[in-house]
Formats: sequence, structure tokens, C-alpha cells
Amino acid sequence: MNRCLLLLLASLLLLGSRPVRASHAQGGQLTYEALGNNRYRVTCRYFRDCSGIAAETSLTLNCRVGTPTTSCNSNDARNFTTTLVRGILVMGSPYCPSVPGANTCNTTSPYANYETAKYTADITLPPAAEWTLSVEINARPSVENIGGNTTLRFEATLNNQVTLSNGTQYVAQNTSPQYQDQDSPVPFAGWKQQNTLTFSTFEPDGDSLVYSLDRPLEACNQYSTYAAINQNVPVILDPSNTPTNPCVINMQTGFPTAYSPTYPLPSYTVTGSCPVKTAVPDFTFDPFVGSVTFTPAVYATTPSADGDNKYALVGKVTEYRKINGQYYKIGTVRREMLVIVIDCGPNALPASPTTTAGNPTTSVRSLQLSTVAGTYAETEYFFTDPNPADRLTVSIVPPTDPAYADMHINLNAPAAPVTVLNNGTATPSLKVRLRPDPYLAGRTYRIPVKVEDNACPIKGAQYYVLVLQALPRNVTATHTAAKRQQLTAYPTPFTDEVRFALPRPKAGAAQVLVFDQVGRLVDRLAVPAAAGTEAQLTWTPAASVPAGIYSARFADGQHTVRLVRVAP
Repeated sequence: MNRCLLLLLASLLLLGSRPVRASHAQGGQLTYEALGNNRYRVTCRYFRDCSGIAAETSLTLNCRVGTPTTSCNSNDARNFTTTLVRGILVMGSPYCPSVPGANTCNTTSPYANYETAKYTADITLPPAAEWTLSVEINARPSVENIGGNTTLRFEATLNNQVTLSNGTQYVAQNTSPQYQDQDSPVPFAGWKQQNTLTFSTFEPDGDSLVYSLDRPLEACNQYSTYAAINQNVPVILDPSNTPTNPCVINMQTGFPTAYSPTYPLPSYTVTGSCPVKTAVPDFTFDPFVGSVTFTPAVYATTPSADGDNKYALVGKVTEYRKINGQYYKIGTVRREMLVIVIDCGPNALPASPTTTAGNPTTSVRSLQLSTVAGTYAETEYFFTDPNPADRLTVSIVPPTDPAYADMHINLNAPAAPVTVLNNGTATPSLKVRLRPDPYLAGRTYRIPVKVEDNACPIKGAQYYVLVLQALPRNVTATHTAAKRQQLTAYPTPFTDEVRFALPRPKAGAAQVLVFDQVGRLVDRLAVPAAAGTEAQLTWTPAASVPAGIYSARFADGQHTVRLVRVAP
């Protein structure tokens, strides 16, 4: 039995000596689909501990008029509850096939695993300024950052009657952002390795999405309390450290004193040498694609019943619809993950992908391809693994999935828009061919991508997002090259940062200027000269820049784009 398997058996048993009542719901989400005539199909997916009690045969869905805060005490006559009926159960498969009995879901298995339960109901939601939909499930197993034995509350909102700026009422039919099934709800994160996870969703209505991190919910308007961070923690840094010879991590002044949505687990880089090292926080979030990148820095060999190595991580998606040139909030969804940190010894996670030219991607969190609607673009991403003997499998949502039926990508080629080549080898690739129909101009599609090795006993995985953008065609083909320069921004609305896609100047330098609503200069962004035809630029406003409407344009006054910053 190899070292990784021993560590898994010792540290990842989700039940251990705990009572079964504390080993149940781990995470999940609540989403909805518009059926027309104010009818909606609501779906709750939750992920339960296989070593705990069985999934319920049904759940209660609460539908209340009001925001997540005001709906708690709402007495609106439209409030109601209904029953969500369970459908098919799907067990997880995080282990390699050669481990006997690992990818099972029963109370006698010695391997940590999860099971996905899906519940649905069709309901009627009359127009209202905001509906809050919720499901509550007992009980969360113990976790390091918030404790345990608490209720999990899954929540979504729908604004299906919007008051426009001119005072008129807009009745909306809306399908919420949809999470993709192959995104692991209970990811295993490799200790001391860079991990990427994603909350990315598919947005079938073409609304603008803003991703953020949030707190776990226990009840209506009641959030879980984050635990304090031990400021001087003896941790296992290498096999030479023993209980009598620990290596202490010293948190500098300004280091978070408690876990939070933006720092939900110990992820930091260290300097110095044992017995004392100094820690610097290292946890990043990409609001454009909803991905988090982190390097777990702490691994404990304590019994799993203590909740060590397990962390609650919550992502939220807010969608805005553009109506008569203005953006209005149209709904929200949330997803709760349970991240389990493991030590897999010599097995390294798959490496960051490279492009066709062999260059590293500009972001380890997303794979991007943009083209003006009606024009053709193509690229290919290559994947490798630091362990030469490992074979990689690349998984995507198939283009034939009903959720992507309205993409209508016209490739003018017989191949599919997204093709995996040499899958199951040491060097698979993802080839993307894109020629969006003109009416899709301005649309952005996000497709989750999972890259997984075949290591034993547990497979290493990385999660990316393939971002396909159909840029608007704002000029005619007869314009000069100088006038063909386009400036686009995404996402908008945004919270922490907004990205610009723009032609890269071939000589000299260019600037993008950002103005507030009354024309005052807020920021000046330099675009350095370099080879190539396209540049990516990110604006991260200072904390003093308030939420509101802004505009960005080239320094010569050409090609203004509108920006909307919303409060977190």
C-alpha cells in the first residue's frame, strides 16, 4: 500500500468516530429554469457524505417575496412552500479504477467519497421585485474554517418584475446561471501544490455575470461564523518534522486573524527556515470566470472526525440584464463546496496548459478565445503532467449538451467547436474553432474544463474555464486599420476588477483612460508596445473608487465603453 493511500485512509475517513448525525450534507446549490408563463423548474443538488446517512427522498422548497434579508419576516400572501422530489443519485469517482471498492458509496467503505442527490419541482412565481428561494438541510460535518453540525442553507433569488429608470415595470422570464455537472462539488486539493477550482456557470439568457465569494448560510439571513486562525501553528512541512521537532509558521502583522470568504483556508508562501518560517497569504480569486487559485500550506494527520483538512468554500453569481441601455439585477445563485486537502506524496497535479506556440497561457485560471462576430478564430491548448508516466483525461461539457443549444456557433467547418485530441495520453490538447453568428455579438460563453491524471489511489485534477467571446462588430470593413481598433470590457457589471481586450499597438505606447459619470479622470492605464495583435489589460479600482457608472476609452478619444461597478 503506497504512501498516498495510507494518508487517505488515515486522514480522509469522513465518518470516523463521529455520530452519523454530524456526517451528512457537504455542499450544493439551488438553480432554476424558466418554462414560460411565470412557471419555473427549480433544481436543488446537494452532495452528501457517503459514510453518513442516506439522502432524503424529498426536500422542502421555501419561496418568499423579498430579498434574502427582508424575506425572513415577510408575510406576503404570495409566499408558499412546496416539495422537491428526488431523482437519480450519482456517486463520486475521485479514485483510480485499480483501487478495489474506492468509487462506491456505502457506509462500510473505508474511502472518503460523496454522492450527488438531485431534487426538482415545477412552480409558479408571479411577478415580484424579488423572490428568495431556499432549502435547508441538516447537518454539515465538522470542517476547519467554520466548525460543524450546522444547517446548510442553499439560496437563490429571482427579480422577475423590474422597475426601470423611467418608472415602467419590466416582467422578466429568467433562467438562472447553471452549474456544470463535471465540476467536482467536493474537490481534493493537493497539499503544497497550486490548485485551481471554479464556480463558473453557463448563462443561457446572455445576461452579464458578476462572480464573488460569500459566507456559508445556516438560516435566513444567518451566516456561519468563521473560526480564528492559529497564528503560530506547528505543521508538517517535510518528513523530517516530528512532534518533537516541529516547524512553526509565524504569521506576520496584518495576516488574517480569522478565516473569511476571501481567505477560507490556509494558503500562503513561506520564507526563512525551520524551526520558524514566516507566512505570506496566497489566495487569489478571478471574478471574470469565478475561479480560485491557492496552494494549501497546512496538512494535519489528526483524525478526520476533528474536521481538519476540510474547508467550506462558497461562490456567488449575480446576473444583470441590459434593458434600454441600463443594467438591472435579475437574480443570484450560490454554490457551497467542501474542499479536502490531501497529501499525495510524489504525485504532482497536471501542469498549466500552453498555447499552440508553446507559450504559457496568460492565466492559469481561464483559457480564452475571442473573435469579432462573423469572423473565424482558432487556437489549441496543450496539457502535460510533471509525472511522465501519468496519462491525462480532458473533460468538457459536450457541444451537444442541451444547455448549449442556443450557442449556434457556425464554424464553417465539419469539426466540432471544441475538440479534445489525444485524450488519455501524456499530452492531450484542446482545439477550439470559433466563428460565432453575427447575432451573438457581445455574448460570452464559459465552458468548464477538467484535466485529470490517472495517479493512484486518488487522481490529481485541475479545473479551468474555456471562455468564448463573440466581440461586437462596431465598424465596417472599409474603415482604415487605425479605425478598426476596438476596445471591449468584461465583465460588466463588475466588483473588484474589469478586463479590457484591445489591439496591441505595434510601436510606441497607448493609454486607456477611465472617467466617472461626470467626466472626471479616475485612472490612466498604460498599454505597452509589444509584438502581436491583441492585448489584455486589467483595471483594479482603488478601494476609494465607489460603485457606479464609468467609461473607458483610448487616449485619442476613440471607442468609449461603458462600465458598471457594483458593491460586493
